[in-house]
This record gives sequence, C-alpha cells and structure tokens, in this order.
Amino acid sequence: MRTVRDPRGTTWICLELPEVPAEQRGAAAALPADSVAIECNSGAERVIALVAPGWDDVMDDATLSNTIAAFMQ
Repeated sequence: MRTVRDPRGTTWICLELPEVPAEQRGAAAALPADSVAIECNSGAERVIALVAPGWDDVMDDATLSNTIAAFMQ
C-alpha cells in the first residue's frame, strides 16, 4: 500500500490487486507478462493502473502520481 498526493492536492491510496481485472486484461496483454494491477482511490475517484511488480518500492511519488493521471484518461 502507498499513499501519494497529486499536483491538485488530492491524496490517493494505492493497493495492489490480486489479479488484473477483466476490463484491463486486453491492455495488460500488450505489457510485460509480469505486470500487476493497482487500484488507487481518492475517495471521489478510482483508477486501476497497470505497473511493474515492486511498484510500491521503486516508484517515487511523482512517478506514481503521473501513472494515476495517465490511467484517468
């Protein structure tokens, strides 16, 4: 689990999901086989992002915030 504050000042709580959700499997097929899904929730918004394993240790706050923003679109 990680928390991050985005440039708008919104705090996100991110958790790794046990599996890639069905609606994300098509996108996951184009990524490396070991990609994992994370759910980030701000209380008002929810984002499911596909990231590399170990994301919670290797991603800095800016990278995690940018990843959330990219998957919001």
